[in-house]
Amino acid sequence: MSEAKFTKGPWAWFGNANGNQVYLATTHSGRRYVMQFRRWGMRGAQPVFQPTQGMVEAKNLLKFEVGDRSVTGVDEAKANSSVYRTDIRGIAAPDAHLIAAAPELYEALRMAAKDLNTAAHLLPDIGPALLETVKQAHAALAKARGEA
Repeated sequence: MSEAKFTKGPWAWFGNANGNQVYLATTHSGRRYVMQFRRWGMRGAQPVFQPTQGMVEAKNLLKFEVGDRSVTGVDEAKANSSVYRTDIRGIAAPDAHLIAAAPELYEALRMAAKDLNTAAHLLPDIGPALLETVKQAHAALAKARGEA
């Protein structure tokens, strides 16, 4: 299994309503931005990520449904005739991948917690350790539901 490339948590939402600013950042070691938003055109906004150093607008990280799968970003798409439609299939940023996978991760953790809870009662030697893991899983699931 490869090492995760997304920004290590915990994360939280920050900003100021009077300054019209909302961003997702780490809550440790200072605030490392995970995602913020910038205007895109007259009516739209786009997420902005920090894949390495510095914030990068999503338009420069977009992956497209049609054409050469290695093309990344609007400018590359305009220069590559194989991308004749600009429907988006994803954003090439580790934090964007994690955000997109959140529903599947939630469901997998929910199922794993249920199975570990059952196993804890069948395996008395390691049951207490499994129950501690189940407790942590339930706390993470509650946080994802906005209950923590």
